[in-house]
Amino acid sequence: AEDAAWRRANGEPYLSWADFDASKNKGVNRPFFTYFLLISCTVALVASIALNGWTVEPIDVNPMIGPSRDTLIRMGAKDSMLIVLENEAWRLVSAALLHAGLVHFLVNMMALWFVGKAIETSHGVVAAAILFIIPA
Repeated sequence: AEDAAWRRANGEPYLSWADFDASKNKGVNRPFFTYFLLISCTVALVASIALNGWTVEPIDVNPMIGPSRDTLIRMGAKDSMLIVLENEAWRLVSAALLHAGLVHFLVNMMALWFVGKAIETSHGVVAAAILFIIPA
């Protein structure tokens, strides 16, 4: 809306939908925060599997096809007792990047790609960051 108002005030022609859509995906308007989160979550998943001895737990232990609970706790998964009793408040942040396994990771990354990218390109990095951090 701001772009249309500026164009109207300065006598500039409006962009076609194709031009508008193309302009959303270049330069500063790329979803860099979404890219950063995708890479960070991927690194965290690979690190958790590496810390688990490059194996995943059996399906009856972890149906998400991922590392053990103990591995995730060592990496910073949310454990209320550790947060309160040991003052490990950093777990509130680190838990947002960890995933229980491949199934959990793939579903979340698909949602992040489609929803996060759309929010960030439409409303900016601040809105995308707020919508990622608050629910995490």
